Amino acid sequence: MSRRFLSSRVGVTLITLAVFFLLDRYIHTLPFLRLLPRDVRLWTWQGAQVLVCLLAVALVHRLRPRAALSEVGLGPLTLRAMGFCAIATLPMILTYGVAAGFQVHLTWKDVMKQAVMSPLAEEVLYRGYVLGQLQRRAHWPFWGAALVGLVPFALGHLYQSTQAGHDAWGIAGVMAITGMGHLFFAWLLERWSDLWVPVGMHALMNLSWEAFQVDSTALGGTQANVARFATVGLAVGLTLLGRRGMPGWGATPPAPA
Repeated sequence: MSRRFLSSRVGVTLITLAVFFLLDRYIHTLPFLRLLPRDVRLWTWQGAQVLVCLLAVALVHRLRPRAALSEVGLGPLTLRAMGFCAIATLPMILTYGVAAGFQVHLTWKDVMKQAVMSPLAEEVLYRGYVLGQLQRRAHWPFWGAALVGLVPFALGHLYQSTQAGHDAWGIAGVMAITGMGHLFFAWLLERWSDLWVPVGMHALMNLSWEAFQVDSTALGGTQANVARFATVGLAVGLTLLGRRGMPGWGATPPAPA
């Protein structure tokens, strides 16, 4: 396969979609994973998912490790990104905390899953890798690139409805909430040009939901969703103010080798 083809729009598109399909559908089914304890199994395939995305961009674009991290949006973690995420998620944290009497129900395994491995693995694959490669390398329009991962991301959370015994409306609700979440995190990456922003938002939103035992699925009730949409609205408002006049991620040049 020629270097010219690999760097072409068609080549980048085909490789990105192929890697995405393999990771999204098959990496968690590798036989050796069955030998591991359940939590370790989950963290192993999620970590492998991140590594494969980094390896893919490194090989296709001949990037060194630091440049590969930058390629998927993982530059240095900044106080600006951390502060934005902390402020934007206050509506959820305070609302759920007050409702639960600020009684936190978390184990270290919950923190690893909800605030570390799941947000990082999902943001790297769906936003940093797929969105980034299609938009910045294959020159797809933002919304076209963002829509590619919408249904797979929503389907990846369908197990929640199965475990909760939802009817058709409950299933549709989980799909809608997670699908909108995908577009929200994709938009944050586009506006901030920093994957740590959606990673941080994703982690803190997950953690507040889990810590105060809001719901067993992503659906939630009226109060939970009012707080969630308040967080989204605050994040959008702060982003529009703080990033006014700044170029989007798609308009910035990809990482040099």
